[in-house]
Amino acid sequence: MKFIHTADLHLDSKIEGIPTEKSKLRREEILRTFERLVNFATDNQVKAIIIAGDMFDGAKITIKAKERVVQCIKNHPNIDFLYVSGNHDKTNVFCDENNTLKNFITFNDEWKSVRYQDVCITGVALNGLNQNTIYDTLKLDENDINIVVMHGQIIGYKSQEKAETISIPNLKDKNIDYLALGHIHSYADGAIDNRGKYAYSGCLDGRGFDELGEKGFVLIDTENNALQTTFVPFSSRILYEFDFNVEDFSSNYDLSEKIVNDLQANAKENSLIKVVLKGGRKLDFFLDVFSLEKRLNEKFFFVKVVDKTELKVCADDYAFDKSVKGEFVRAVWESDLSDEEKNKIITCGLSALKGEEI
Repeated sequence: MKFIHTADLHLDSKIEGIPTEKSKLRREEILRTFERLVNFATDNQVKAIIIAGDMFDGAKITIKAKERVVQCIKNHPNIDFLYVSGNHDKTNVFCDENNTLKNFITFNDEWKSVRYQDVCITGVALNGLNQNTIYDTLKLDENDINIVVMHGQIIGYKSQEKAETISIPNLKDKNIDYLALGHIHSYADGAIDNRGKYAYSGCLDGRGFDELGEKGFVLIDTENNALQTTFVPFSSRILYEFDFNVEDFSSNYDLSEKIVNDLQANAKENSLIKVVLKGGRKLDFFLDVFSLEKRLNEKFFFVKVVDKTELKVCADDYAFDKSVKGEFVRAVWESDLSDEEKNKIITCGLSALKGEEI
């Protein structure tokens, strides 16, 4: 018997940081990825799709998107959708459809189990009242294949967003074979005890540059009375971040050629890419980020270039330079400005002296 573990879909959420039209396209693509997931489940005889929280991004889901998701669920009555809410799921957006979505099963704030022959899937929605006491009430039969569903942050994991915490030690010796988790947006797994393991499926499709790399879901197979899991890459596009050191370059052309060649060798054309420029930049090297970004966006779906370089200036080199450039550099360098401000002013000033646009 097969099951899918997914989480953190954030369907219909706004995509920030990219042009409006591409943002709309990504929003549509992420909805479409969910629909493709359900089609995959049908084609592969998956019995149930486990959604471990954050199916949406709060209550701000459009009527159009909600109707598509509801229709998708209705069109696949042979697949159960087992859902536990997450920290972004502020309300039950399916409250009006609860009587008609027979195959959409919600786990609430007390343990609830759904059985598929010898497979028992048990879930709970954590909150501030139950997160410390819920472990004592979890009772699982050791003869079953037990899948537990929760949304939260394992104690010890680093995360920028607040979520209910999950204690792995409190889940030991509970007869758990697989703990399906949501909240962390990258795939990660580990051992609970000698019997079971936990896994974050990660998000299904990346939305921003804090969600880099392959995204997908976990396929669970319980054939021959044994549980096996496989991570399945499934995202419509991949998000990358590449660092480039500019110290060995003296012209935009050479730097641009290097970046283009490296990206073409390591990223797909339909990718979203963040290029971070680092290192010390020579004084006569005016970095044209606009031109570089424009060229890269002609070759890939979207590229963002971030300039974190520093100007390599040694005041001693201009101590006896009587040119306008020397006078300018010395005046700025001897000021009370911060090093960051000095670098910016020197960069703009030298560009102006060379006749470049500022």
